[in-house]
Amino acid sequence: MKIGIVGRPHVGKTTVFNALARATAETGSYAGRQQTNLSTIAVPDYRLDRLVSVLKPKKGTPATINYVDVAGVQKKLLIGKRSESSFSPTLLAELRTVDALAHVVRLFEDETVPHVDGSVNPERDMEIVALEFTFADLRVIEDRVPRLRKQYQNQKSAELQNELQILEKCQQTLESGTPLRSLDFSAAEEKLIRGYGFLTLKPLLRILNIGEAQLDAVDAIAERFAASAAQPRTAMIVLAAQLEMEISQLDEADAEVFMAEMGLGESALTRFIQTSYQLLGLITFFTGAPKEVRAWTLRQGQTAVEAASVIHTDFGRGFIRAETIHWEELAVCGGFQQARSTGKLRAEGKTYQVQDGDVLLILANPTS
Repeated sequence: MKIGIVGRPHVGKTTVFNALARATAETGSYAGRQQTNLSTIAVPDYRLDRLVSVLKPKKGTPATINYVDVAGVQKKLLIGKRSESSFSPTLLAELRTVDALAHVVRLFEDETVPHVDGSVNPERDMEIVALEFTFADLRVIEDRVPRLRKQYQNQKSAELQNELQILEKCQQTLESGTPLRSLDFSAAEEKLIRGYGFLTLKPLLRILNIGEAQLDAVDAIAERFAASAAQPRTAMIVLAAQLEMEISQLDEADAEVFMAEMGLGESALTRFIQTSYQLLGLITFFTGAPKEVRAWTLRQGQTAVEAASVIHTDFGRGFIRAETIHWEELAVCGGFQQARSTGKLRAEGKTYQVQDGDVLLILANPTS
């Protein structure tokens, strides 16, 4: 999973990045630079820890998330021609590869960090970023549609016609001020336009970045933006990024004490991951062997053979069956041998839909 962190300058994007990645990337002056911060983090999972303690492999390997923190969206570059952009082509290309966008919205007040527009106005900032992504998607469509029409005149293929109709529908939607994530595409339609990497089609997680003084108002703030969070394929979390970054720099014991004193139940990383998985419709399954117990990420509804392909493409091609058990049952049994002898380990075929927390043993024919 790859998530792009975006927002206006000086809203705390890199602070959020540091809190999530436990990093020390430069903040402040970084906001005006056309570059990215990159980090891969391990997904904390108590289920993996429990399986490792029961199965005692040589190592346990968690699932990972890639974070990409890009430069801030400048309002002045949104005025005028659509060809203008606050993102360089390189940064736009980077964002088109992510699975979801995390939009950091500033709510905190800090005189030492002036807002680029002179005042803190989250609704305005949300609209500016939404416009930037809309214009970026429109530019792609406006470049592609004329060429596609000309190509269709020469070939008259059904696939070209379908693609043209979908892009024209997307263009009308964007020109009305509506993001593409609000449209209900069929699987075939999504496949046709997947390569464009439309930004307004990507799931959106809004991170409302508050100050420490606003911690008591979290519920009221969440209510204020509830309508925005209720939009299709959109979610929202409220956090104090500066405080969370400071916590992320502490060792585990000190962090727990500090969070308890501040009345914080979960870390930003935990909340971010949980919300991201729900937004993207992701689940976690596990594999277990003497050498390694590993966590893997899969989309809800995907099958055992698709899970096998995630592990290795050869496993998908040569798939025979998957021996399956829920992680908690396996932990209670104490291992695969005991689970098999008690009939808890069951055989599943290609069409079995993997469930969150399943442990899979893949049986496959070797492929050339």
